[in-house]
Amino acid sequence: MPTPHFTFRQFTIRQDKTAMKAGTDGVLLGAWCDLECATKILDIGTGTGLIALMCAQRASDATITAIEIDQDAYHQAVENVNESQFKDRITVVNEDFRNYCNCQHQTFSHIISNPPFFTETTGSPDKKRMLARQAESLPFDALIKGTATILKPGGKFSVIIPWGEKLDFVRLCALNGLHLCRKTAVISREGHNPIRALLTFSNKILPLQQNQLTIRDRDGNYTMPYKCLTRDFYLKF
Repeated sequence: MPTPHFTFRQFTIRQDKTAMKAGTDGVLLGAWCDLECATKILDIGTGTGLIALMCAQRASDATITAIEIDQDAYHQAVENVNESQFKDRITVVNEDFRNYCNCQHQTFSHIISNPPFFTETTGSPDKKRMLARQAESLPFDALIKGTATILKPGGKFSVIIPWGEKLDFVRLCALNGLHLCRKTAVISREGHNPIRALLTFSNKILPLQQNQLTIRDRDGNYTMPYKCLTRDFYLKF
């Protein structure tokens, strides 16, 4: 049974009210995305608020808007944000991202999303979890089109998606004027094939940076690169 809370170095994630729990994908994205010039950050599908809180910890001068469509997850994110030291810089919004884009007049310097990607064949038997993670709740094309309209010039858009979906995702982004500028292949265990792609796009053409990250070695121990990436958050590192 999942723990009702997860304690990080500078905040705690409570997850008893939502079907979506804190996971490796969210931690990877929150630690990996480049926030060097980020002043206004948008977290799409914030769930428990994990990525929004990680961004607030990493970018001390940035303000963060966190959108969540599910009511239970929204209330959980509000609780987690309000109990943190970063509550004055994070606003949690209970709204469908597509509706949010249609009435949005501000732009963001960095947009981040751990988007839904389960399909009918890989969906969870838990209906609320499946709704939160299924592609139908926010299709990739809707996510990308909406992002392109509210990303400031020179801004960045970072996601984590299944490795097998990366080519279609990159193609859809290119059709909407978003150019791939950073890619990390995520390997769960040394010797295995990649399972996730960490991707960053910009509406400005930038040189492409590529690498890979392996989470565990052949013996099942966490690798040093993974520890270095996440040690500002995980207590065990």
